[in-house]
Amino acid sequence: MSCESIGDYLKSERETRRLSLEEVSSTTRIPRRTLESLEENRFEELPSGVFVRGFIKAYASAVDIDAGEVLARFDEQSPKNTAPPTLATVPSRRRYGALLLVVTTVAVFALIVATFALARRAPAQDDAIELSSAVPCRAEIVKVERSFCDRLITATPTESSRS
Repeated sequence: MSCESIGDYLKSERETRRLSLEEVSSTTRIPRRTLESLEENRFEELPSGVFVRGFIKAYASAVDIDAGEVLARFDEQSPKNTAPPTLATVPSRRRYGALLLVVTTVAVFALIVATFALARRAPAQDDAIELSSAVPCRAEIVKVERSFCDRLITATPTESSRS
């Protein structure tokens, strides 16, 4: 391999085999735009190094060149990986979780208060029965009184036993 960049090398190998970028994209299932960025050495537009290595390996297989050799060249040319970002630079999603919890709690509380307020204002489903309309017929009253009195009479002690 000569000193040309990895992108130039991949592009020249593809053109030597008379393959279009669409054919490589179809074979590798890598979007054309990503392949263009790869051939033009715009690695900052691509995802992390692991993905770039996967793209290079798939590209090399599609163009039928040795993927190991191409990856070794990529490792030589690529800048050494920097340390991962510290936790302070990673945006926290916890804030949104706490906010969501507060909003949900307030909404549930408001729903409960509204339900009780509406229940207190709602008219009763069953109106109270007026006592005047609930008087049984006279025959039933007499029958009840007699049966009640009959029990009282049989159960009442005689006057002679009271003294």
